[in-house]
Amino acid sequence: MRTTPRRPLGVLADVPPAGWAVVALGVLRAGALTGAALAAGAGVDALLQGASAAPALGIALAATAAAALLAGAEALLPPLAQAGEERAWRRAVVAAQLTAPLDDGTPSGDRVARATDDVERAAHYRSVFLGPLIAAFTVPVVVIVAIAVLVSTGIALPIAVCAAAIPPVIAWFLSRFRAGSGRFRMISARLAASFLETLRALGTIRLLGAEGQRRAQLAAQAERMRVEAMRLLRRNQVVLLVTDAIFGVVMLSLVGALAVSGVADGSVSPGAAFALLLLTVPLREPVDRLGRSFYVGLAGRAAAERVRAAIASAPSPASAAPAVAPGGRIRGDGIRVDRGGVRVVDEVDLELAPGLTAIVGPSGSGKSSLALAVAGLLPATGLRIDGREASPEALRAAVAYVPQRSVLLTGTVRDNLLLAAPGASDDDLVAALRAAGLATPEAELPAGLETRVGEGARGVSGGQAQRIAIARALLGGRGALVADEPTASLDRDTADRVLATLRDLARTRAVLLVTHRLPEAHAADRVVVIEGGRVTAAGAPSELALSSGYLAAATSAEEAS
Repeated sequence: MRTTPRRPLGVLADVPPAGWAVVALGVLRAGALTGAALAAGAGVDALLQGASAAPALGIALAATAAAALLAGAEALLPPLAQAGEERAWRRAVVAAQLTAPLDDGTPSGDRVARATDDVERAAHYRSVFLGPLIAAFTVPVVVIVAIAVLVSTGIALPIAVCAAAIPPVIAWFLSRFRAGSGRFRMISARLAASFLETLRALGTIRLLGAEGQRRAQLAAQAERMRVEAMRLLRRNQVVLLVTDAIFGVVMLSLVGALAVSGVADGSVSPGAAFALLLLTVPLREPVDRLGRSFYVGLAGRAAAERVRAAIASAPSPASAAPAVAPGGRIRGDGIRVDRGGVRVVDEVDLELAPGLTAIVGPSGSGKSSLALAVAGLLPATGLRIDGREASPEALRAAVAYVPQRSVLLTGTVRDNLLLAAPGASDDDLVAALRAAGLATPEAELPAGLETRVGEGARGVSGGQAQRIAIARALLGGRGALVADEPTASLDRDTADRVLATLRDLARTRAVLLVTHRLPEAHAADRVVVIEGGRVTAAGAPSELALSSGYLAAATSAEEAS
Protein backbone atom coordinates (compact mmCIF):
# COMPACT_ATOMS: atom_id res chain seq x y z
CA MET A 1 0.00 0.00 0.00
CA ARG A 2 2.01 2.97 -1.29
CA THR A 3 0.26 6.27 -0.63
CA THR A 4 1.15 9.94 -0.71
CA PRO A 5 0.41 12.59 1.92
CA ARG A 6 -1.96 14.62 -0.22
CA ARG A 7 -4.49 13.41 -2.75
CA PRO A 8 -6.84 15.41 -4.95
CA LEU A 9 -10.05 13.75 -3.78
CA GLY A 10 -9.29 14.50 -0.13
CA VAL A 11 -11.60 12.76 2.31
CA LEU A 12 -13.41 10.73 -0.37
CA ALA A 13 -10.12 9.15 -1.43
CA ASP A 14 -9.67 7.89 2.14
CA VAL A 15 -12.86 5.82 2.09
CA PRO A 16 -11.99 2.14 1.59
CA PRO A 17 -14.24 -0.23 -0.43
CA ALA A 18 -15.86 -1.47 2.78
CA GLY A 19 -16.72 2.16 3.61
CA TRP A 20 -18.59 2.59 0.33
CA ALA A 21 -20.43 -0.65 1.09
CA VAL A 22 -21.52 0.94 4.38
CA VAL A 23 -22.70 4.00 2.45
CA ALA A 24 -24.78 1.78 0.16
CA LEU A 25 -26.28 0.02 3.18
CA GLY A 26 -27.03 3.44 4.69
CA VAL A 27 -28.94 4.50 1.58
CA LEU A 28 -31.01 1.30 1.70
CA ARG A 29 -31.63 1.75 5.43
CA ALA A 30 -32.76 5.35 4.86
CA GLY A 31 -35.21 4.13 2.24
CA ALA A 32 -36.53 1.47 4.59
CA LEU A 33 -36.94 3.96 7.47
CA THR A 34 -38.70 6.43 5.21
CA GLY A 35 -41.00 3.69 3.96
CA ALA A 36 -41.76 2.61 7.53
CA ALA A 37 -42.59 6.18 8.61
CA LEU A 38 -44.84 6.85 5.59
CA ALA A 39 -46.56 3.48 6.02
CA ALA A 40 -47.18 4.28 9.68
CA GLY A 41 -48.61 7.64 8.64
CA ALA A 42 -50.86 5.88 6.14
CA GLY A 43 -52.07 3.64 8.97
CA VAL A 44 -52.92 6.72 11.06
CA ASP A 45 -54.96 8.16 8.16
CA ALA A 46 -56.74 4.83 7.75
CA LEU A 47 -57.71 4.78 11.42
CA LEU A 48 -58.96 8.37 11.22
CA GLN A 49 -61.10 7.42 8.22
CA GLY A 50 -62.48 4.34 9.96
CA ALA A 51 -60.68 1.89 7.66
CA SER A 52 -58.36 -0.97 8.58
CA ALA A 53 -54.81 0.06 9.38
CA ALA A 54 -53.48 -3.51 9.33
CA PRO A 55 -52.00 -3.48 5.77
CA ALA A 56 -50.18 -0.21 6.32
CA LEU A 57 -48.92 -1.24 9.74
CA GLY A 58 -47.73 -4.59 8.30
CA ILE A 59 -45.71 -2.71 5.70
CA ALA A 60 -44.33 -0.43 8.41
CA LEU A 61 -43.25 -3.40 10.53
CA ALA A 62 -41.59 -5.13 7.57
CA ALA A 63 -39.78 -1.96 6.58
CA THR A 64 -38.65 -1.44 10.19
CA ALA A 65 -37.31 -4.99 10.36
CA ALA A 66 -35.43 -4.46 7.09
CA ALA A 67 -33.98 -1.21 8.43
CA ALA A 68 -32.85 -3.02 11.59
CA LEU A 69 -31.10 -5.73 9.58
CA LEU A 70 -29.40 -3.14 7.39
CA ALA A 71 -28.32 -1.19 10.48
CA GLY A 72 -26.84 -4.38 11.93
CA ALA A 73 -24.85 -4.94 8.75
CA GLU A 74 -23.67 -1.32 8.87
CA ALA A 75 -22.44 -1.80 12.43
CA LEU A 76 -20.76 -5.14 11.73
CA LEU A 77 -18.84 -4.29 8.56
CA PRO A 78 -16.52 -1.45 9.75
CA PRO A 79 -14.86 -3.36 12.65
CA LEU A 80 -14.24 -6.30 10.33
CA ALA A 81 -12.66 -3.99 7.76
CA GLN A 82 -10.51 -2.24 10.37
CA ALA A 83 -8.37 -5.34 10.96
CA GLY A 84 -7.45 -5.51 7.28
CA GLU A 85 -6.78 -1.77 7.18
CA GLU A 86 -4.44 -2.01 10.16
CA ARG A 87 -2.50 -4.87 8.58
CA ALA A 88 -2.07 -3.00 5.29
CA TRP A 89 -1.04 0.30 6.89
CA ARG A 90 1.28 -1.32 9.41
CA ARG A 91 2.93 -3.37 6.68
CA ALA A 92 3.57 -0.20 4.68
CA VAL A 93 4.91 1.70 7.71
CA VAL A 94 7.25 -1.13 8.71
CA ALA A 95 8.50 -1.44 5.12
CA ALA A 96 9.18 2.30 5.08
CA GLN A 97 11.03 2.12 8.41
CA LEU A 98 13.19 -0.76 7.17
CA THR A 99 14.21 1.14 4.04
CA ALA A 100 14.77 4.52 5.73
CA PRO A 101 18.36 5.77 6.07
CA LEU A 102 20.03 4.83 9.34
CA ASP A 103 20.64 8.47 10.22
CA ASP A 104 17.40 10.08 9.10
CA GLY A 105 17.05 11.64 12.56
CA THR A 106 13.54 10.36 13.31
CA PRO A 107 13.18 9.87 17.09
CA SER A 108 12.48 6.32 18.22
CA GLY A 109 9.29 7.46 19.95
CA ASP A 110 7.96 8.83 16.66
CA ARG A 111 8.81 5.58 14.87
CA VAL A 112 6.94 3.56 17.49
CA ALA A 113 3.97 5.96 17.41
CA ARG A 114 3.69 5.75 13.60
CA ALA A 115 3.64 1.94 13.61
CA THR A 116 1.29 1.53 16.58
CA ASP A 117 -1.04 4.28 17.76
CA ASP A 118 -1.11 6.26 14.52
CA VAL A 119 -1.75 3.18 12.38
CA GLU A 120 -4.58 2.13 14.68
CA ARG A 121 -6.16 5.59 14.59
CA ALA A 122 -5.75 5.89 10.83
CA ALA A 123 -7.34 2.49 10.25
CA HIS A 124 -10.19 3.38 12.61
CA TYR A 125 -10.69 6.69 10.82
CA ARG A 126 -10.84 5.09 7.39
CA SER A 127 -12.93 2.03 8.18
CA VAL A 128 -15.04 2.92 11.25
CA PHE A 129 -15.43 6.69 10.94
CA LEU A 130 -15.55 7.77 7.29
CA GLY A 131 -17.94 5.23 5.79
CA PRO A 132 -20.57 5.53 8.54
CA LEU A 133 -20.19 9.33 8.55
CA ILE A 134 -20.81 9.61 4.80
CA ALA A 135 -23.68 7.15 5.16
CA ALA A 136 -25.13 9.35 7.90
CA PHE A 137 -25.02 12.35 5.55
CA THR A 138 -26.75 10.41 2.76
CA VAL A 139 -29.66 9.46 5.02
CA PRO A 140 -31.19 13.00 5.14
CA VAL A 141 -30.80 13.27 1.36
CA VAL A 142 -32.85 10.11 0.83
CA VAL A 143 -35.44 11.23 3.38
CA ILE A 144 -35.78 14.75 1.90
CA VAL A 145 -36.15 13.39 -1.65
CA ALA A 146 -38.84 11.00 -0.44
CA ILE A 147 -40.67 13.85 1.34
CA ALA A 148 -40.52 16.00 -1.79
CA VAL A 149 -41.87 13.21 -4.01
CA LEU A 150 -44.38 11.57 -1.70
CA VAL A 151 -45.50 14.31 0.71
CA SER A 152 -44.86 17.95 -0.27
CA THR A 153 -42.16 19.80 -2.17
CA GLY A 154 -42.96 22.94 -0.17
CA ILE A 155 -42.17 21.14 3.08
CA ALA A 156 -39.09 19.39 1.70
CA LEU A 157 -37.44 22.64 0.57
CA PRO A 158 -36.94 24.36 3.97
CA ILE A 159 -35.87 21.02 5.49
CA ALA A 160 -33.25 20.71 2.74
CA VAL A 161 -31.99 24.24 3.46
CA CYS A 162 -31.60 23.43 7.14
CA ALA A 163 -29.85 20.13 6.41
CA ALA A 164 -27.50 21.82 3.93
CA ALA A 165 -26.19 24.05 6.71
CA ILE A 166 -24.76 21.06 8.57
CA PRO A 167 -21.59 20.45 6.45
CA PRO A 168 -20.34 24.08 6.57
CA VAL A 169 -20.78 24.23 10.33
CA ILE A 170 -18.95 20.92 10.74
CA ALA A 171 -16.11 22.14 8.52
CA TRP A 172 -15.89 25.33 10.56
CA PHE A 173 -15.60 23.36 13.80
CA LEU A 174 -12.93 21.12 12.30
CA SER A 175 -10.85 24.13 11.31
CA ARG A 176 -11.29 25.75 14.72
CA PHE A 177 -10.26 22.70 16.75
CA ARG A 178 -7.54 21.32 14.50
CA ALA A 179 -4.77 23.29 16.22
CA GLY A 180 -5.79 22.09 19.68
CA SER A 181 -5.82 18.49 18.52
CA GLY A 182 -2.37 18.98 17.00
CA ARG A 183 -1.00 20.26 20.32
CA PHE A 184 -2.34 17.22 22.13
CA ARG A 185 -0.76 14.86 19.58
CA MET A 186 2.58 16.67 19.84
CA ILE A 187 2.61 16.50 23.65
CA SER A 188 1.54 12.85 23.58
CA ALA A 189 4.31 11.97 21.10
CA ARG A 190 6.91 13.74 23.24
CA LEU A 191 5.82 11.78 26.29
CA ALA A 192 6.03 8.50 24.37
CA ALA A 193 9.50 9.39 23.10
CA SER A 194 10.70 10.34 26.59
CA PHE A 195 9.35 7.14 28.09
CA LEU A 196 11.03 5.03 25.41
CA GLU A 197 14.29 6.91 25.91
CA THR A 198 14.06 6.34 29.66
CA LEU A 199 13.66 2.59 29.17
CA ARG A 200 16.63 2.47 26.81
CA ALA A 201 18.87 4.43 29.20
CA LEU A 202 17.57 2.93 32.44
CA GLY A 203 20.98 1.57 33.45
CA THR A 204 22.70 4.92 32.89
CA ILE A 205 19.97 6.75 34.82
CA ARG A 206 20.48 4.43 37.80
CA LEU A 207 24.25 4.80 37.68
CA LEU A 208 23.87 8.58 37.78
CA GLY A 209 21.32 8.44 40.57
CA ALA A 210 18.93 10.43 38.38
CA GLU A 211 15.82 8.32 38.94
CA GLY A 212 14.01 11.08 40.83
CA GLN A 213 14.91 13.72 38.28
CA ARG A 214 13.76 11.56 35.36
CA ARG A 215 10.59 10.57 37.21
CA ALA A 216 9.78 14.26 37.77
CA GLN A 217 10.33 15.04 34.08
CA LEU A 218 8.00 12.22 33.00
CA ALA A 219 5.41 13.31 35.56
CA ALA A 220 5.54 16.89 34.28
CA GLN A 221 5.09 15.75 30.70
CA ALA A 222 2.22 13.47 31.72
CA GLU A 223 0.55 16.38 33.50
CA ARG A 224 0.87 18.58 30.40
CA MET A 225 -0.74 15.81 28.35
CA ARG A 226 -3.56 15.48 30.90
CA VAL A 227 -4.25 19.22 30.82
CA GLU A 228 -4.29 19.27 27.02
CA ALA A 229 -6.54 16.19 26.96
CA MET A 230 -9.05 17.90 29.24
CA ARG A 231 -9.00 20.97 26.99
CA LEU A 232 -9.66 18.74 24.03
CA LEU A 233 -12.57 17.05 25.80
CA ARG A 234 -14.05 20.45 26.71
CA ARG A 235 -13.89 21.49 23.07
CA ASN A 236 -15.58 18.24 22.12
CA GLN A 237 -18.40 18.95 24.56
CA VAL A 238 -18.81 22.40 23.01
CA VAL A 239 -19.21 20.72 19.62
CA LEU A 240 -21.87 18.40 21.02
CA LEU A 241 -23.75 21.26 22.68
CA VAL A 242 -23.72 23.55 19.66
CA THR A 243 -24.59 20.90 17.09
CA ASP A 244 -27.40 19.48 19.22
CA ALA A 245 -28.77 22.97 19.92
CA ILE A 246 -28.57 24.19 16.33
CA PHE A 247 -29.59 21.12 14.39
CA GLY A 248 -31.39 18.93 16.89
CA VAL A 249 -33.80 21.47 18.33
CA VAL A 250 -34.02 23.55 15.16
CA MET A 251 -34.70 20.55 12.92
CA LEU A 252 -37.36 19.16 15.25
CA SER A 253 -39.01 22.56 15.61
CA LEU A 254 -38.91 23.22 11.88
CA VAL A 255 -40.41 19.87 10.90
CA GLY A 256 -43.05 20.16 13.61
CA ALA A 257 -44.04 23.64 12.48
CA LEU A 258 -44.20 22.57 8.83
CA ALA A 259 -46.28 19.51 9.70
CA VAL A 260 -48.77 21.52 11.77
CA SER A 261 -48.95 24.20 9.09
CA GLY A 262 -49.55 21.59 6.40
CA VAL A 263 -52.37 19.97 8.34
CA ALA A 264 -53.89 23.40 9.02
CA ASP A 265 -53.98 24.42 5.36
CA GLY A 266 -54.93 20.93 4.17
CA SER A 267 -51.80 20.36 2.09
CA VAL A 268 -50.85 17.28 4.14
CA SER A 269 -52.88 14.69 6.01
CA PRO A 270 -52.58 14.06 9.73
CA GLY A 271 -50.90 10.74 8.96
CA ALA A 272 -48.35 12.45 6.73
CA ALA A 273 -47.70 14.98 9.51
CA PHE A 274 -47.14 12.08 11.92
CA ALA A 275 -44.71 10.51 9.41
CA LEU A 276 -42.82 13.80 9.17
CA LEU A 277 -42.34 13.86 12.93
CA LEU A 278 -41.04 10.28 12.82
CA LEU A 279 -38.59 11.25 10.07
CA THR A 280 -36.92 13.86 12.27
CA VAL A 281 -34.92 10.95 13.76
CA PRO A 282 -33.07 10.01 10.53
CA LEU A 283 -32.86 13.70 9.60
CA ARG A 284 -30.75 14.27 12.71
CA GLU A 285 -28.42 11.36 12.00
CA PRO A 286 -25.44 13.45 10.78
CA VAL A 287 -25.53 15.48 14.00
CA ASP A 288 -25.74 12.37 16.17
CA ARG A 289 -22.89 10.71 14.30
CA LEU A 290 -20.72 13.81 14.56
CA GLY A 291 -21.35 14.14 18.28
CA ARG A 292 -20.32 10.56 18.94
CA SER A 293 -17.17 10.56 16.83
CA PHE A 294 -16.02 14.13 16.26
CA TYR A 295 -12.74 13.73 18.14
CA VAL A 296 -12.12 10.26 16.68
CA GLY A 297 -12.42 11.66 13.18
CA LEU A 298 -10.22 14.66 13.89
CA ALA A 299 -7.46 12.58 15.51
CA GLY A 300 -7.76 9.81 12.92
CA ARG A 301 -7.40 12.10 9.95
CA ALA A 302 -4.30 13.71 11.44
CA ALA A 303 -2.86 10.27 12.21
CA ALA A 304 -3.52 9.15 8.63
CA GLU A 305 -1.65 12.19 7.32
CA ARG A 306 1.35 11.44 9.54
CA VAL A 307 1.38 7.79 8.49
CA ARG A 308 1.19 8.73 4.81
CA ALA A 309 4.01 11.20 5.26
CA ALA A 310 6.14 8.50 6.92
CA ILE A 311 5.42 6.08 4.08
CA ALA A 312 6.02 8.64 1.35
CA SER A 313 9.31 9.80 2.90
CA ALA A 314 10.85 6.35 2.52
CA PRO A 315 13.16 6.01 -0.48
CA SER A 316 11.74 4.15 -3.45
CA PRO A 317 13.48 0.94 -4.44
CA ALA A 318 16.45 1.76 -6.62
CA SER A 319 16.00 0.88 -10.27
CA ALA A 320 19.10 2.41 -11.82
CA ALA A 321 21.51 -0.38 -10.91
CA PRO A 322 20.73 -3.96 -11.92
CA ALA A 323 21.07 -6.78 -9.45
CA VAL A 324 24.54 -8.32 -9.22
CA ALA A 325 25.91 -11.58 -7.95
CA PRO A 326 26.88 -11.55 -4.25
CA GLY A 327 30.46 -12.49 -5.16
CA GLY A 328 31.03 -9.57 -7.52
CA ARG A 329 34.12 -7.35 -7.42
CA ILE A 330 33.44 -4.26 -5.28
CA ARG A 331 35.33 -1.06 -5.90
CA GLY A 332 34.91 2.55 -4.89
CA ASP A 333 35.96 5.33 -7.24
CA GLY A 334 35.57 8.71 -5.60
CA ILE A 335 33.15 7.55 -2.87
CA ARG A 336 31.11 10.37 -1.40
CA VAL A 337 28.88 10.15 1.67
CA ASP A 338 26.73 12.95 3.09
CA ARG A 339 25.18 12.79 6.56
CA GLY A 340 22.93 15.53 7.86
CA GLY A 341 23.87 17.79 4.96
CA VAL A 342 27.60 17.47 5.70
CA ARG A 343 30.10 15.69 3.43
CA VAL A 344 31.77 13.12 5.73
CA VAL A 345 33.48 11.00 3.07
CA ASP A 346 34.88 12.74 0.01
CA GLU A 347 36.53 11.26 -3.08
CA VAL A 348 37.70 8.01 -1.48
CA ASP A 349 39.07 5.27 -3.72
CA LEU A 350 38.81 1.78 -2.25
CA GLU A 351 38.87 -1.79 -3.50
CA LEU A 352 37.57 -4.78 -1.58
CA ALA A 353 40.00 -7.49 -2.62
CA PRO A 354 40.51 -10.85 -0.88
CA GLY A 355 42.48 -10.28 2.29
CA LEU A 356 42.20 -8.13 5.41
CA THR A 357 42.07 -4.36 4.82
CA ALA A 358 42.20 -2.14 7.91
CA ILE A 359 40.66 1.34 7.90
CA VAL A 360 42.30 3.60 10.48
CA GLY A 361 42.23 7.29 11.30
CA PRO A 362 41.31 9.81 14.00
CA SER A 363 37.89 9.75 15.60
CA GLY A 364 35.31 11.53 13.45
CA SER A 365 37.34 11.09 10.27
CA GLY A 366 34.56 9.22 8.43
CA LYS A 367 35.67 5.61 8.92
CA SER A 368 32.34 4.26 10.18
CA SER A 369 30.40 6.24 7.56
CA LEU A 370 32.56 4.70 4.86
CA ALA A 371 31.96 1.22 6.31
CA LEU A 372 28.20 1.76 6.41
CA ALA A 373 28.22 3.03 2.84
CA VAL A 374 30.20 0.03 1.57
CA ALA A 375 27.71 -2.26 3.33
CA GLY A 376 24.79 -0.49 1.61
CA LEU A 377 23.47 1.00 4.85
CA LEU A 378 24.08 4.67 3.99
CA PRO A 379 23.40 6.42 0.66
CA ALA A 380 26.65 7.02 -1.23
CA THR A 381 27.97 7.65 -4.72
CA GLY A 382 31.00 6.12 -6.42
CA LEU A 383 30.55 2.48 -5.40
CA ARG A 384 30.56 -0.15 -8.15
CA ILE A 385 30.16 -3.90 -8.38
CA ASP A 386 31.75 -5.57 -11.40
CA GLY A 387 32.15 -2.15 -12.97
CA ARG A 388 28.50 -1.17 -12.64
CA GLU A 389 27.04 1.42 -10.31
CA ALA A 390 25.91 -0.33 -7.14
CA SER A 391 22.61 0.41 -5.46
CA PRO A 392 22.28 0.01 -1.67
CA GLU A 393 20.24 -3.14 -2.31
CA ALA A 394 23.00 -4.62 -4.46
CA LEU A 395 25.64 -3.78 -1.85
CA ARG A 396 23.59 -5.35 0.94
CA ALA A 397 23.33 -8.49 -1.19
CA ALA A 398 27.10 -8.58 -1.71
CA VAL A 399 28.50 -7.35 1.63
CA ALA A 400 27.94 -8.68 5.15
CA TYR A 401 28.19 -6.21 8.02
CA VAL A 402 29.22 -6.72 11.64
CA PRO A 403 28.71 -3.65 13.88
CA GLN A 404 30.77 -2.56 16.84
CA ARG A 405 28.18 -3.85 19.27
CA SER A 406 26.56 -7.08 18.18
CA VAL A 407 22.78 -7.02 18.15
CA LEU A 408 21.18 -10.30 19.18
CA LEU A 409 17.40 -10.45 19.30
CA THR A 410 15.61 -12.08 22.21
CA GLY A 411 15.44 -15.81 21.57
CA THR A 412 17.97 -18.56 21.01
CA VAL A 413 21.27 -18.59 19.16
CA ARG A 414 19.52 -20.65 16.48
CA ASP A 415 16.79 -18.00 16.10
CA ASN A 416 19.39 -15.29 15.59
CA LEU A 417 21.39 -17.28 13.05
CA LEU A 418 18.28 -18.20 11.07
CA LEU A 419 17.60 -14.49 10.50
CA ALA A 420 20.34 -14.58 7.85
CA ALA A 421 19.49 -18.02 6.42
CA PRO A 422 15.94 -19.15 7.23
CA GLY A 423 16.41 -22.51 5.50
CA ALA A 424 19.74 -23.43 7.07
CA SER A 425 20.11 -26.75 8.86
CA ASP A 426 21.63 -27.16 12.30
CA ASP A 427 24.79 -28.51 10.65
CA ASP A 428 25.01 -25.30 8.58
CA LEU A 429 24.60 -23.19 11.71
CA VAL A 430 27.26 -25.08 13.63
CA ALA A 431 29.63 -24.86 10.65
CA ALA A 432 29.13 -21.07 10.53
CA LEU A 433 29.82 -20.76 14.26
CA ARG A 434 33.03 -22.75 13.85
CA ALA A 435 34.08 -20.60 10.89
CA ALA A 436 33.43 -17.55 13.09
CA GLY A 437 35.86 -18.79 15.73
CA LEU A 438 33.72 -20.92 18.04
CA ALA A 439 35.62 -24.17 17.56
CA THR A 440 33.21 -26.23 19.68
CA PRO A 441 29.86 -24.38 19.80
CA GLU A 442 28.21 -27.22 21.73
CA ALA A 443 30.76 -26.83 24.53
CA GLU A 444 31.43 -23.07 24.43
CA LEU A 445 27.76 -22.08 24.45
CA PRO A 446 25.85 -23.15 27.59
CA ALA A 447 23.08 -24.92 25.64
CA GLY A 448 24.53 -25.00 22.14
CA LEU A 449 22.15 -23.62 19.53
CA GLU A 450 19.41 -23.49 22.17
CA THR A 451 21.36 -21.00 24.31
CA ARG A 452 19.04 -18.17 25.23
CA VAL A 453 20.16 -14.64 24.41
CA GLY A 454 18.40 -11.34 24.94
CA GLU A 455 18.63 -7.59 24.54
CA GLY A 456 22.24 -6.46 24.82
CA ALA A 457 23.43 -10.03 24.06
CA ARG A 458 22.63 -11.25 27.60
CA GLY A 459 23.27 -14.97 28.01
CA VAL A 460 26.62 -15.04 26.21
CA SER A 461 29.90 -13.22 26.66
CA GLY A 462 30.89 -10.22 24.58
CA GLY A 463 33.32 -12.24 22.48
CA GLN A 464 30.79 -15.01 21.93
CA ALA A 465 28.15 -12.47 20.93
CA GLN A 466 30.53 -10.89 18.42
CA ARG A 467 31.41 -14.25 16.90
CA ILE A 468 27.74 -15.21 16.72
CA ALA A 469 27.19 -11.96 14.80
CA ILE A 470 30.06 -12.90 12.47
CA ALA A 471 28.58 -16.37 11.97
CA ARG A 472 25.24 -14.80 11.14
CA ALA A 473 26.93 -12.58 8.58
CA LEU A 474 28.68 -15.60 7.03
CA LEU A 475 25.42 -17.51 6.65
CA GLY A 476 24.22 -14.90 4.15
CA GLY A 477 26.75 -16.23 1.65
CA ARG A 478 28.14 -12.78 0.82
CA GLY A 479 31.57 -12.45 -0.71
CA ALA A 480 32.76 -9.52 1.41
CA LEU A 481 32.61 -8.69 5.11
CA VAL A 482 32.73 -5.25 6.75
CA ALA A 483 33.48 -5.20 10.49
CA ASP A 484 33.17 -1.82 12.22
CA GLU A 485 35.22 -1.76 15.44
CA PRO A 486 34.20 -5.35 16.30
CA THR A 487 36.72 -5.58 19.18
CA ALA A 488 36.26 -2.12 20.68
CA SER A 489 34.36 -3.34 23.76
CA LEU A 490 36.26 -6.60 24.23
CA ASP A 491 39.22 -7.45 26.43
CA ARG A 492 42.62 -8.10 24.85
CA ASP A 493 42.42 -11.92 24.76
CA THR A 494 38.87 -11.97 23.38
CA ALA A 495 39.73 -9.28 20.85
CA ASP A 496 42.70 -11.35 19.69
CA ARG A 497 40.42 -14.34 19.10
CA VAL A 498 37.96 -12.22 17.07
CA LEU A 499 40.85 -10.78 15.05
CA ALA A 500 42.15 -14.30 14.39
CA THR A 501 38.69 -15.21 13.13
CA LEU A 502 38.68 -12.25 10.74
CA ARG A 503 42.15 -13.16 9.45
CA ASP A 504 41.03 -16.72 8.79
CA LEU A 505 38.00 -15.43 6.88
CA ALA A 506 40.21 -13.07 4.88
CA ARG A 507 41.94 -16.04 3.24
CA THR A 508 38.96 -16.58 0.97
CA ARG A 509 37.10 -13.27 0.96
CA ALA A 510 37.49 -9.53 1.26
CA VAL A 511 37.34 -8.35 4.88
CA LEU A 512 37.22 -4.60 5.65
CA LEU A 513 38.07 -3.87 9.30
CA VAL A 514 37.50 -0.44 10.86
CA THR A 515 39.67 -0.22 13.96
CA HIS A 516 41.35 2.08 16.46
CA ARG A 517 43.64 -0.66 17.73
CA LEU A 518 47.05 -0.34 16.11
CA PRO A 519 48.02 -4.03 16.59
CA GLU A 520 44.98 -4.93 14.50
CA ALA A 521 46.04 -2.51 11.79
CA HIS A 522 49.56 -3.98 11.77
CA ALA A 523 48.06 -7.48 11.45
CA ALA A 524 46.17 -6.50 8.29
CA ASP A 525 47.34 -7.16 4.74
CA ARG A 526 46.67 -3.56 3.76
CA VAL A 527 45.93 -0.33 5.63
CA VAL A 528 43.91 2.65 4.43
CA VAL A 529 44.23 5.87 6.46
CA ILE A 530 41.17 8.18 6.49
CA GLU A 531 41.59 11.75 7.76
CA GLY A 532 38.95 14.44 7.32
CA GLY A 533 36.87 12.15 5.11
CA ARG A 534 39.72 11.60 2.62
CA VAL A 535 42.33 8.89 2.09
CA THR A 536 45.71 10.29 3.14
CA ALA A 537 47.71 7.06 2.86
CA ALA A 538 47.28 3.47 1.76
CA GLY A 539 49.57 0.46 1.56
CA ALA A 540 51.12 -2.36 3.56
CA PRO A 541 51.30 -1.66 7.31
CA SER A 542 55.07 -2.12 7.31
CA GLU A 543 55.44 0.60 4.69
CA LEU A 544 53.11 3.07 6.43
CA ALA A 545 54.78 2.50 9.79
CA LEU A 546 58.02 3.81 8.32
CA SER A 547 56.44 6.90 6.77
CA SER A 548 55.60 10.20 8.45
CA GLY A 549 51.83 9.76 8.34
CA TYR A 550 49.08 8.96 10.83
CA LEU A 551 49.93 5.29 11.36
CA ALA A 552 53.60 6.00 12.06
CA ALA A 553 52.77 8.82 14.47
CA ALA A 554 50.13 6.77 16.30
CA THR A 555 52.50 3.81 16.55
CA SER A 556 55.26 5.98 17.98
CA ALA A 557 52.89 7.55 20.49
CA GLU A 558 51.70 4.12 21.63
CA GLU A 559 55.24 2.82 22.00
CA ALA A 560 56.23 5.93 23.98
CA SER A 561 53.35 5.43 26.38
